[in-house]
Amino acid sequence: MSETEAIKVATLHLDGEAQDWWFHGMVTLGHSIVTTYAEVTRRLIKRFDWRDSEQHFVEMTRFKQIGNPETYIADFLRVSVMVLDLSAEWRIYTFVEGLAKPIRGLITSTIPATLQDAISRTYRMPYPGPKHFTPRDRLSSLRGRM
Repeated sequence: MSETEAIKVATLHLDGEAQDWWFHGMVTLGHSIVTTYAEVTRRLIKRFDWRDSEQHFVEMTRFKQIGNPETYIADFLRVSVMVLDLSAEWRIYTFVEGLAKPIRGLITSTIPATLQDAISRTYRMPYPGPKHFTPRDRLSSLRGRM
């Protein structure tokens, strides 16, 4: 998808105050001359997000994988898009450091070149998930201890 198409798709999904602000700004704020998706994101964050970008960075570095990798990836991407002035290397590093230990080691050993590479490799990793016992399994494990 080209940058122009990405901008169109993103702005068509705006709603309420954001939609009014963007389309009113086509004439008054110079939104019509925006040519990159990064610039659209920067303007939206500047207008609608009142937190400092440093707060977003702190939130991003504190993210840890608790559940499945898909949830972690979605949450990480949601917050990382708010941190505009972060190098690709730091973005990869913070992503990998937030992964659960077994997956983190496997991803680190592959030395991902891009964030998308790290995300793709994470998706391909087997995730056993938490172990759930059925009542019958639990009962048989208790009998074995007696």
